[in-house]
Amino acid sequence: MMDVKLLAAIVFVLGLIDVALGCNGYKANILKMENCAGADAVISADADFTVKLTKKCELVPVGCVANKAFATAQAKYTLKKDNVVIKEEEVDLCAAADGANNEAKSFMKVFSMPEKCPVAEEKICANDHKFDVSKYKNMMSLAKGSFELRAEVAHDTGKSCLHLELEITK
Repeated sequence: MMDVKLLAAIVFVLGLIDVALGCNGYKANILKMENCAGADAVISADADFTVKLTKKCELVPVGCVANKAFATAQAKYTLKKDNVVIKEEEVDLCAAADGANNEAKSFMKVFSMPEKCPVAEEKICANDHKFDVSKYKNMMSLAKGSFELRAEVAHDTGKSCLHLELEITK
């Protein structure tokens, strides 16, 4: 199954990218978001890709993600909060996607993430999808602070990398 802590990290870090007054009065300010694998990245988000957190506690992706074909995706990521490492792990993303629970699959569908490997080359735009995070709104105070995420993914066809820095305030 997809690790629940990993799903929570994705929700709080990747999902709170846009500057917006959102769920339970919290704001997220992106400080830096970059594709650190260069122009040849296997997976890359458009420069204007963002995710909004609405007042209704919904994550709403805006923009497109392009990927080249791949059959494997071995990720190594580090998540820091206030400069302290809170999670560091290596994950086989293909195996995690294959064994994901229903909530994780719903999250993956909203962000047009593949549910299995191999993955064909495509550009996916997820502008009309929403993921309800209202059941987490009472835990938003735990997300308050500065976050840094670095995720490096080795594929059979190349590499992908994301570096993200953001601050969550109330």
